[in-house]
Amino acid sequence: MIRNKIGTRVMLLAVLLVAIALVSTVSAQNETNYSVTKEVAFEHANAQIINFIADDTEFEGWKGASIDPKPLELYDPNGQKLYYQFSVYKNNSLIGRVDVGANKTLGQSIQVIELTPVLYNTTEAMKKSIETARNEYPDGEIKSTEIVVYSYPSIGAMTLIKDRASGNEHRIFVDAYTLEVIPDRPATETKPGIWSVFDRRLKNGVEENLKGWQASDQFTKSIEQEVASKGICISVPVTLDNYLNYDVTNVNYDYYSYFSGLYSLGNTVISRYGKLPVLETEEQKENWNSTLEELNNRIKDTVASKYMYPHGEVMSCGTNSRGYFVILFKYGNVDEPLMSEIYALINDSAKEMGVQDIPVEFGYGTYWEEIYLEGINRWYWLGENTENLSESDIDALEGDMEHRPTMPLNKTIVAYGKIPLLKDPNEINLWQEKLYTITDRIQEKITPYMEKGQIITYEARIRLEIVINDTLSSEEKNTIIREVYPVIDEEARKQNITNVPVVFTTSEEDSMKESNNSNNSDSESDTEDKPSKNNSTPGFGLLGSLTCLYGGWKLRKK
Repeated sequence: MIRNKIGTRVMLLAVLLVAIALVSTVSAQNETNYSVTKEVAFEHANAQIINFIADDTEFEGWKGASIDPKPLELYDPNGQKLYYQFSVYKNNSLIGRVDVGANKTLGQSIQVIELTPVLYNTTEAMKKSIETARNEYPDGEIKSTEIVVYSYPSIGAMTLIKDRASGNEHRIFVDAYTLEVIPDRPATETKPGIWSVFDRRLKNGVEENLKGWQASDQFTKSIEQEVASKGICISVPVTLDNYLNYDVTNVNYDYYSYFSGLYSLGNTVISRYGKLPVLETEEQKENWNSTLEELNNRIKDTVASKYMYPHGEVMSCGTNSRGYFVILFKYGNVDEPLMSEIYALINDSAKEMGVQDIPVEFGYGTYWEEIYLEGINRWYWLGENTENLSESDIDALEGDMEHRPTMPLNKTIVAYGKIPLLKDPNEINLWQEKLYTITDRIQEKITPYMEKGQIITYEARIRLEIVINDTLSSEEKNTIIREVYPVIDEEARKQNITNVPVVFTTSEEDSMKESNNSNNSDSESDTEDKPSKNNSTPGFGLLGSLTCLYGGWKLRKK
């Protein structure tokens, strides 16, 4: 329903659209406290607006905006907390408001959305309300002053004052838009007045209203799970966008697997070609993965000799969980003709296998690996210029790139945020130092979780990695995640990092594992007689202790 109030367009959501339809059979729970916290209200606001942006063109202008997590608390004239009013800002300008019910008995969580809000002055309204109360009842005792919805959608300040002589309490209302004193009299069919939203909403009981709120909550959780798989945490401020149609986050390394080349610590997609097949069953997915592996075997020699480093710009060949064949480049000279040329090679080979329009994703990877080259007697970053290398050193690089890279052994619960495109070791170093600063500054707040055995470790690599005790229940793990990520996000914003990349995992082992069917010939014994890296690796900075971890430098020896 669209309503107008002093030129303000207000959308009152009497029915929560898809949510109610999806969860119409939810039954009310028996609760003694129906209050909604501002943190839960904020999650509902984030989730629902993300959903509206995906489905409703009327919210197109809200892309790039964000919801302020600090709401204005609106009360009912009966004294109960009514709404949390969240402001929506874009380029530092107020573009909307979202009112979320502060009590489950009000029904669906999103109560009001203002698309073209008009400013009001709550500070002056409260000040005038207090002054008026003192003038009318000079011997009275002021009990409270709150911002109220005194006659929906009218908002104002209400001061409650107690007359010391009579003991009677009086209410003074001042409209927040006009700063007019509003008489405290009941509304009638012909005259406006003061009335309670709670009284009207609860007139027919709370059972159906509670069903409405539970439907909202279940729908919010479904949105939360969907956007979490794409790196978005609705518990913190997010830049609003059409996340429901986005790809997964590059923080979740499990999304990619590799045939050859280097292991990437966060990918940035450049372009995609071809058409994804329909993969609905596990059998279909397994068959498709086998097809991609066979395709790789057909083209790997040509790719290695013509396009892969040290002869070209390709650094990795692999697949992702959606079913794309993946080509990752070294940051630099990658253009459309090069991608078209490589795609033609892959597509022609796929056609010979009976596959049309093979789906291929091209992107940049973030790499941080070294190999010791005896010809130049130093550690060599895989990605450096190869002009001055000897033939034997080139052969060493070729052999190293032919291997299937090792994969980290972990079990991802959820991965939030986004790893930026890091072009070289210097950028990686600077980025990691920022993450290291964050981990240092959150230590005091994380320590209680570690003392209880809930969090096993936390550390900074290319992303922040939190290992949660695997013996905890799913509910306990989710509670920890919902509490800890906002702590990290708050500190990250002080470092001018938004959408901070954090992965929450459980881990049974601390070792590395090879990808399935790995032919990697590297072994632990290779590292025994390597020269000391600490004196020769550029820009390692604060994180020397991470050299043996996959997020730091990976060392290889010819």
